[in-house]
Amino acid sequence: MTGSGPGLVVFTDLDATLLDEATYSFDPAREALAVLSQRRIPLVLCSSKTRAELERLALALGMSWPLVAENGGSILWAQAGGYRAEPRGTPRAHLVAALEDIARETGSVLRGFASLSAGEVEAITGLGPAAAREAMAREHDEPFLVDAGDIAAVAAAAERRGLRVSRGGRFHHLTGLGDKGQAVGEILATYRADGPPVPSVALGDAVNDLSMLAAVDRPIVVPRPDGAPDAGLARSLPYAELAPAPGPEGWNAAVMAVLRGERLPTVRATPQR
Repeated sequence: MTGSGPGLVVFTDLDATLLDEATYSFDPAREALAVLSQRRIPLVLCSSKTRAELERLALALGMSWPLVAENGGSILWAQAGGYRAEPRGTPRAHLVAALEDIARETGSVLRGFASLSAGEVEAITGLGPAAAREAMAREHDEPFLVDAGDIAAVAAAAERRGLRVSRGGRFHHLTGLGDKGQAVGEILATYRADGPPVPSVALGDAVNDLSMLAAVDRPIVVPRPDGAPDAGLARSLPYAELAPAPGPEGWNAAVMAVLRGERLPTVRATPQR
């Protein structure tokens, strides 16, 4: 991807951002998706989802831009006939073993994806059987639930092992030190090669989107389903713009505002609940 690049690149989280947190539908965002497609503006899906989940969604969206899987654990580059994966993260087997060690060390009760049945994943996430199987096919990220214990102690134990704990919408995630922000920087570098800087926008709703949001020119926080921005994002990015509504409705409105050259209110300027 060298030479003349695009005039804008948009990065986005998925669950509770482009996708409805309960239904996983992107229907309310179809207007903005259509305009991005018409203008050939790259839309890079940047999520904790697996390669299988992202490739299926990219097909449904009719797009062929890079994808960032498992919180930056892998970058998927579009090519003829599919995607070429470039691993960036810690192998999952190491993460699963480390999570068990961390639970013992901290006296916590942690339930990682590796310990869950397909039925349990379906019940927790609301996914159907096929989608749940895709979600369980992880390579560089181990989502987990904290049934008992101090998440701060868990995160500190992870750091001592050269790992990182981040929080998404439903799960905490144990990963290597790579993150969404590093993947975003690498993708932007390919668009900027041999050309001028490319303006960038990112949309996310949870703390595991922080590095992605911090890596772009215009970070946009999408409110959580209760209508308020994530407290961690609000503290870290007070001058980020705030979408007017949660989920794909807010995503659509925010992206359309960007495409019209408009600015949104900042997180700091919005009363917190």
